[in-house]
Amino acid sequence: MSATLEMETVVPSQAPLGAEIQGVDISADVDHATVQRIKAALHKYKVIVLRDQHLTPEQQIAFCARIGTLEPHVLPQYLVPGYKDLVRISNVLDQASQPIGMIDAGRLWHTDGHFQQRPNMYSMLYALEIPHDDAGEPLGATLFVSTAVAYEGLSPEMKQRIAGLKAVNSLAGVYEMLKRNNAASLRAPLTEAQKREVIHPVVRTHPFTGEKCIYVGKGATIRILGLPEEESRQLIDELSDWCVRDEMVYRHRWQVGDLLMWDNSGSQHFAVGDYALPQRRMMHRTTVAGSVPF
Repeated sequence: MSATLEMETVVPSQAPLGAEIQGVDISADVDHATVQRIKAALHKYKVIVLRDQHLTPEQQIAFCARIGTLEPHVLPQYLVPGYKDLVRISNVLDQASQPIGMIDAGRLWHTDGHFQQRPNMYSMLYALEIPHDDAGEPLGATLFVSTAVAYEGLSPEMKQRIAGLKAVNSLAGVYEMLKRNNAASLRAPLTEAQKREVIHPVVRTHPFTGEKCIYVGKGATIRILGLPEEESRQLIDELSDWCVRDEMVYRHRWQVGDLLMWDNSGSQHFAVGDYALPQRRMMHRTTVAGSVPF
């Protein structure tokens, strides 16, 4: 029997974004109407979680493909063996003491694929192993903010100032910030193709809701076109800091079996690195392709 999502099973968080969807088993035959409601909740709340899921890699990939077109990850060396659409996020090391997955994924505020011509639309992360402290409390939380809510809160003067501006973005900028934070020591060097720069609007329009969303980040955004270097850097920092104020944050405390999805058009996230081996973290990520920001 197909699982059906009723609206009352969507439980919003107390933050400006985030919600839990209850009563849906992704491993079952989820019907088309439920998938569409999940997507609608994702657009509204920007990040949603379905807890207590029991998924095989095939089931996660199949469900993600129903949300949108699967997109290969930009760093294929971290793929789960045998699955071209499944990336491993993990601090676990192999017998040669090398990471089996992205060990430092998300250690700065960012939106996935910001440095691509067509940035990722959605990301989906499934929790297999979660680190805990000595008291049994989960570690490695992921923080989220809504860049749509952040834009709405800007002054009219700032909205006018940034209207029509465009910015240069690059994965090399992300790596540089990770290095400054001592968080990229085990990552493979970027190829020349991975260092490419792309230009996106400073304020993007959500392709489904029409919302205006701030689209800069301290790592990915290198410079704003048409501004002197110092003014460009100051504006990037000001907008980035505005988005991630404490009162804007939804803090996701992970549990094994969580299937977490987020909307990259209207959110940013940050992975808290407050754990280390022998505290293990293992997750599988799938990604949905997006469109050129406008």
